[in-house]
Amino acid sequence: MPGRPSKPVQLIKLEGNKDRRTKAELEYREKFEKSLYTGTNFKESPEVKSDPVAHKEFLRLKKLYKHIQYVDGLDEQIINRYCLMVSQERSLQQTIKQLNSDIENADDFEKRAEMYKLLASLMTKLNQTRDMILKLEDRLFLNPTARVKAIPKKPPEDDAKKSPMAEFLKRRAGGNHAT
Repeated sequence: MPGRPSKPVQLIKLEGNKDRRTKAELEYREKFEKSLYTGTNFKESPEVKSDPVAHKEFLRLKKLYKHIQYVDGLDEQIINRYCLMVSQERSLQQTIKQLNSDIENADDFEKRAEMYKLLASLMTKLNQTRDMILKLEDRLFLNPTARVKAIPKKPPEDDAKKSPMAEFLKRRAGGNHAT
């Protein structure tokens, strides 16, 4: 099981650096986080704009993300997909509600069984689509969490900063004993 995703430096500082990261570690992580920003704003896709439910969700997210510098133009696709998924989910809920009503009113057992199969098929397909989208976004670093996970937790160790014991063990392993 993978560990907990890393937090952005901004959040670590706000929480009071509970993990006791060194100043060098925080500076190193902050440098890499800044290199991931494009400085562009995310935009609404035509598909989202034409869908009333998705458009409303996009406007809600845009308002929430207004003060978070961590979300930018790189996140445009995931935000638009999420908004479309919210709309798709609401549409599915309405279809389920209608199907449940139709199932209750159906006199024929075969019609009911067919409606149950349709319902199960729609739920399965929606869940498979969501899973595929989330996996792709993680692999392509299209969401903030995936990008933060890509940042090394610690800066590379400098050979000059090794402890005397580490130096001793290194010499001993290499066969160069100090006399």
